[in-house]
Amino acid sequence: MTQIHDQILPEGTQIGVYEIKGVAKVGSFDITYRAWNHHLKERVKIREYFPHDFAIRAMDGLGVEPKFLTDKENFDYGLKAFLDQAEILTQIEHPNIAVTENILSLNGTAYLIMGTQEGMPLSKLLEARASLAETELKFILVSVLSALQKIHEHKIVHGGIQPAVILIGKDGEPLLINFAAARLAIAARTPRFAEELAIGYAPAEQYEIDNKPGSATDFYALGAILYACMTHQSPVAAQTRKMTLSRGESDPMSDLSGSPDIAYSAELLQAVQWMLRPEYQDRPQSAEEILALLKSEHASETKTSVAKQMATEPVAHSRSAANNKLLMGVMVGIVALVTVGLWFDENPAGSSSDDGSGIVATEPLFQRNPGKVTGTPETKEDSSVASVATEANPESGADKIPKTAQEVLSETENQPAEGIPFPESLAIVEPARNAREATKQVSDNAQPLAVANDASSPQSTQQNAPVKPMDAGLIKKHLAAAEKAMKAERFTTPARDNAYKYYQMVLTMESNNAEALAGLQRMVDRYIQFIEKSKTEGKLGAAKLYLQRAESVLPDDPKLQKIRTELASAQ
Repeated sequence: MTQIHDQILPEGTQIGVYEIKGVAKVGSFDITYRAWNHHLKERVKIREYFPHDFAIRAMDGLGVEPKFLTDKENFDYGLKAFLDQAEILTQIEHPNIAVTENILSLNGTAYLIMGTQEGMPLSKLLEARASLAETELKFILVSVLSALQKIHEHKIVHGGIQPAVILIGKDGEPLLINFAAARLAIAARTPRFAEELAIGYAPAEQYEIDNKPGSATDFYALGAILYACMTHQSPVAAQTRKMTLSRGESDPMSDLSGSPDIAYSAELLQAVQWMLRPEYQDRPQSAEEILALLKSEHASETKTSVAKQMATEPVAHSRSAANNKLLMGVMVGIVALVTVGLWFDENPAGSSSDDGSGIVATEPLFQRNPGKVTGTPETKEDSSVASVATEANPESGADKIPKTAQEVLSETENQPAEGIPFPESLAIVEPARNAREATKQVSDNAQPLAVANDASSPQSTQQNAPVKPMDAGLIKKHLAAAEKAMKAERFTTPARDNAYKYYQMVLTMESNNAEALAGLQRMVDRYIQFIEKSKTEGKLGAAKLYLQRAESVLPDDPKLQKIRTELASAQ
């Protein structure tokens, strides 16, 4: 491989409004940097397209170009795949998908701009051999299925799902990171393709020449993760399974339904076995099919033909009458497990993260309630806070988060968060508000009665009165929630958890709150960035959409009025 240390951009390099602060990770096809956004005064990660097999740093020390003329075709092919995937990811907003802030095409290459957020990979829990209850596994499964459903709607697949690319936030939310489809497309043109696949989690079709992964490819990998969580055993390589079965021998992956040590419901076990079927066409083809199986009260009653073929005993799965307590237990349990996983992290250098600089942090893990975010001055950009590129890569190390269970729970008590909407397939209802509500706010975003739930509701006639002590506490909480949403790029969507909503709550209590007003302006400025990028690329439709969202925040902003005039004349 090329002398990688000679290819890295030096600290202080400027890429647009971003300044390189150091290298986070060097991969076979890209380089990830820690960087500082001078415009928004925040830390980011920048992933530079740099396939080392057929690229080299240009003479100017900044650009990237093919090594030889014969490498140009592969270089251009990979760059297009990198850009195509990034373009789609920048358009996706989902609480369980890592945020991709921006994509820049400069210097003969491309740069993927990612946010940072604290979290820990699911692989750390597996290393700690932590046992996950069925409700916890279902929560992870349903959350990731929701994320996959979203990206599959955009005609892309993840392509590299494994425990290291599912981050668990301090609030227990899972986040899907490190999309691999583009990287694998590039790797397919090099001798190192197989090295990029996760053994045991990659289905057999990914090893085949000219394969085209689909939704069932992601489902196989997700099923393998659940298998590992249930059995504490690494899943058998897909190729080994197929070869063994072709000889008429039994599947080397143990039958989950036949093990007395596997205490999970029949429908969950059947869902896992269905996703793990060796042949692509025998697996579920959509997330809805899996959710339908989980929703069935009796596993044997599913109408899915493939599920009927499974040789598992139908077992009735009764729902608990105490659903409220159950949901609280799920969230507190996941938070505790995250902490337990951290206790077992005695060798940070050997664990998985994107850059080896800190415990895995993501773009959006279970982004519904991202980890606590605090404004960090530029001078502290390289502090020891455990932040990692939101798209972590399983090949590098992760630092230990020095948090005890009490500290984790204490932090969640002070964070307003949205109720975690369990799908109907789990038949779990929103928990009642009770004396323990403060410790479970990660799963119930109940707003105090004094605060309007609708950001558009009329302001109180007393809003100009001095802020009461109680309101001061609520303002602090809402500002913290707004900042988390800003970091995750949840500006005006989704409706139940976005920065605009929280800032409006603050302004309802204190109409001249400087931080809330500045936050709205930051939001508009970011939308203007998106608008200018879309205009440069000739995507007027996207520019108009961003303009509409910006105008919903600050309709009288003079910069927006000017942009509207420019877009109208461009038609």
